[in-house]
Amino acid sequence: MPMLGERLCQIGFTKKESNIYLELLKIGPQAVSVIAKRVGLNRSSTYSILKSLIKKGVLSYHKNNRVQYFSANDPNCLIGYVDRKCQTYDYYRNEILNIVPKFRDLKGNFTFKAPVISYFEGIEGVKHVMHDALTANEEFLSFIPLDKWLSFGLKDFLLEYKDFKMMNNKIKLKVIVPDNNDVKIFFNENYSDFPELTEILYLKDFFGSDIFENQVNVYNDKVAIIQLESGKEYAVIIQSKDIHLMHRMFFELCWKKDKDELKMKKE
Repeated sequence: MPMLGERLCQIGFTKKESNIYLELLKIGPQAVSVIAKRVGLNRSSTYSILKSLIKKGVLSYHKNNRVQYFSANDPNCLIGYVDRKCQTYDYYRNEILNIVPKFRDLKGNFTFKAPVISYFEGIEGVKHVMHDALTANEEFLSFIPLDKWLSFGLKDFLLEYKDFKMMNNKIKLKVIVPDNNDVKIFFNENYSDFPELTEILYLKDFFGSDIFENQVNVYNDKVAIIQLESGKEYAVIIQSKDIHLMHRMFFELCWKKDKDELKMKKE
């Protein structure tokens, strides 16, 4: 029975339609009240479904003493139903083929580029995505959960990243990091020699949300998102000018908010 219902749904019946058709095959002609009770629906809903099945050509009805009795047609009617659907779709297929050029005429003079998304797993995948950031040809922005990097023992990689970035690329690094002592010590020890190439914002909170759940790198026309949870490390690179612009604006909003609040405190 469940298999038969699934087959009916595959050719265009709803689940309720298939239940009623199969029930009527089993019990023969019945009034709406009996059918509704058998399938667990109210009378109004059952009557509406019966009308739909009659339109499909799989049910018939007759009256006896002003009461309508509905019965399922022989299952061969299902072949006729499918044939009619095929003929209808063939007709509309030919119609659509004829007017495809008109649809094309509506197309504007623009080119939409879907984002290109690349996924990398594990520590090595994370390192690959970090190295990709070295290709930055503009100011490089990053939310860095540096306390997570340090807890995972990745300090050596960060130093390698710093040396390459500062010595070979000369692209300005602008980062927002958690405001805690370990992070401040790390930057004071390792980035103080490059003040002209590094701007650091220590941020405790932003609108009540933790923004350091993942690392986010914003560079070129890419956004890289890096998950550093131990044993579940992965990274995603999204290449899209629109998405890149949105994240750059969010970064600048965080930066400006903190600077404005600091200025207000001084005043």
